[in-house]
Amino acid sequence: MRSLVIIFSLTLLLSSCTSIVNEVTKEPITPDESGRTLGADIDDPKMRTFIGVNIKKADPELSKAHVNVSVFNSLVLLTGEVSSANLKTLAGDVARQYRGVRQVYNELQVRGKTSIVSRTNDTIISGKIKSKLAFNDKVDYSDLLVVTEDSIVYLLGTVSQSTGNLAAEIASNTRGVRQVVKCLEYVD
Repeated sequence: MRSLVIIFSLTLLLSSCTSIVNEVTKEPITPDESGRTLGADIDDPKMRTFIGVNIKKADPELSKAHVNVSVFNSLVLLTGEVSSANLKTLAGDVARQYRGVRQVYNELQVRGKTSIVSRTNDTIISGKIKSKLAFNDKVDYSDLLVVTEDSIVYLLGTVSQSTGNLAAEIASNTRGVRQVVKCLEYVD
């Protein structure tokens, strides 16, 4: 039980950065392009925050929606729930506007928000999969990001096809997983 509370607390703390920046800014934010080029300066957490804030600023309904922005090696994954197809499209368009984004996987669902119980379950599923991948000698876990939304697992990263297939197999064999979606860039 203690582990569950710790995992849940960490998830809330780590996911609140975009919300905090969104509350303290009035306008969309733009990257500081002075100094180093964005290619040299790119940083996935920074990209995630900029995109997340700008999505929330793009439409008042998006600021109330449940939109998660995950970034790995400039590949962007949008998950969560929005109230209309137009909002889903708008969120994807906003993510594509950020300089340096190589690909946007817009997996937002048009429906009501998931419950806190569902989100907690997703955190547990992701933790199980991350553990399995970390202890598998055939998978370089540092090349993958695991995101779970409503029991659907998204694998984001830059890997070989064999690694991507193995990671998907490991994820699909994890209890509670309904589906696995590969948002992968293959190196071979």
